[in-house]
Amino acid sequence: MKKVINVCIIILNWNGLKNTKICLDSVLRINFDSYKIILVDNGSRGNDYEVFKKSYGEKIDIYRLNKNLGFTGGVNFGLKIAQKKYHPDYYLLLNNDTTVDKNFLHALIQTAYTDKNIGIISPIIYSQLEKNKILYSGGKIMWPFARPIHKKEKIIQTKIATFVTGCCFLISKELLEKNGLFDERFFAYFEDTAYCLLTTKAGYKCVVEPKAIVYHQESSSLGKKSKTYTYLFSRNRILFINNYTPRFYRIYFFFFNFLKLILVESYFFISHQNQRASAYLQGYLDGNRGIGGEPKL
Repeated sequence: MKKVINVCIIILNWNGLKNTKICLDSVLRINFDSYKIILVDNGSRGNDYEVFKKSYGEKIDIYRLNKNLGFTGGVNFGLKIAQKKYHPDYYLLLNNDTTVDKNFLHALIQTAYTDKNIGIISPIIYSQLEKNKILYSGGKIMWPFARPIHKKEKIIQTKIATFVTGCCFLISKELLEKNGLFDERFFAYFEDTAYCLLTTKAGYKCVVEPKAIVYHQESSSLGKKSKTYTYLFSRNRILFINNYTPRFYRIYFFFFNFLKLILVESYFFISHQNQRASAYLQGYLDGNRGIGGEPKL
């Protein structure tokens, strides 16, 4: 790469002071010359913003939002700042509950820069707790269930993926200009799946680069058994189907989703998870009504 490539790394924090500090320390040690970090404090309740300003204020850009805008709103805020202030060649979205290999960004850029048809590129993602356990090495959408699937096998060369997880991915400037920002109706979850479909539709590729490595602590912000997580996955799956899939799929999913609702609600009641049952039902109804944005639980 002869040209100097500029990258803007966008990280969100929401009541995750400890994880975010570990993430920032990791990113600040990478082997890459031309990058900027934008940290968006997404309406944290404590003094996270003040701590970040004191510890990192001279090294990175830090912004505070008065309320939690979700992953989509927070990332879009960071992307707008990056576009206006830095005009980077690439934007890197990185979860705050990650640590990175010091050469990961160089590996991503090297691959992305050699193929202009690459719109999104992801590293291999390993478990933060079990360093040899792969959490993501590619993805696809299982269409009979409208479900994004993480592949977890070892790969040795750059691989095309239908679905790239939003835990960490690099977006080219050209793709962002064509696709625009993330759909804020999702708030969190399924926004990455939707963006990947838009990317493929725009004629770009989504790929995974095995030389780039990131470690991730899964679902540290909400937890997979919380009512908010249950609601968002129920609602956003329907929003995704109704807004991003071909019309003939939607007829099938109308009946499939109703059947799934009966089965899931039965399971939650049998297992005495009444809050999750209520959240799943509300998500189902709100998704079919086209209600997006911040959960009102």
